[in-house]
Amino acid sequence: MEARQKDTNRKDIKRSRLSPNERRQQLLDIAVELFAEKGVGEARHKDLAERAGVSVATTFVYFPTREALVEMVLAEVARVHVSLFDSIDAEGLSLKRCLHGLADLIVLMVVDRPDYVKVWLGWSTNYAALMRKSFLEAEGEVIDRLARILNQSGTLSETQSRDNARILLAASQTLSTMKLDGLDDKRIQRFTDHTIDVVIAYGA
Repeated sequence: MEARQKDTNRKDIKRSRLSPNERRQQLLDIAVELFAEKGVGEARHKDLAERAGVSVATTFVYFPTREALVEMVLAEVARVHVSLFDSIDAEGLSLKRCLHGLADLIVLMVVDRPDYVKVWLGWSTNYAALMRKSFLEAEGEVIDRLARILNQSGTLSETQSRDNARILLAASQTLSTMKLDGLDDKRIQRFTDHTIDVVIAYGA
C-alpha cells in the first residue's frame, strides 16, 4: 500500500512539473493516439483524461469543447505533415533524386509517427461536411508545399509541379498504408520506383 502511494505521489509530482505548453503538447499527442485507435473524432475528454492520468477538468482547460478537441488535433496532424517538407532543399537535385528523398521521408514518418499518419488517412476518407472542408484545406497546403519543392528541380512548369504534387500525395497515402500494413521493403520499393517513373514520364 505504501509503495503504491509513493508511486502515485511520483506521478503527481511529474504531472505538476509540466508547463502549460508541455501539458498541451502531451495531451495533443495522446489525443492523436486515441483518434488513431478509435477513429477521427471518436475519442472523448474522458478517454483523454484516463490515458493522460489527469482529471477530466484538466482536459477541458486545453480543449473547452469536443469540437475544439477535434479541431486542435486535426490542426496538429496537418502541421506535422506540412512540416515534413521543411527540411527538403531540392535546389540542384534531379527530379528523380528529389522524389526518392520525398519517398524516404514518408516512410520515415510512418515509422516515427504512425498515429499521426493513421489519423491523416482516416481524415482523408471522412466525408462529413466540416471534416471534408478542413481536410481539403490541409491537403491544399501539402500540395502547395510539394509543388514548390518540385518546382525547385527546374525541369517542370508550375502546372506540372502541381499536377505531380497531387499524384505524389495520392501515392504517398498508398505508400503509407503499405508500410502500416507491414508489406515487405521489396514491394514498397517497387511501388516507389514505379510511381517515380510515372511522375517523371508525365513531366517529360
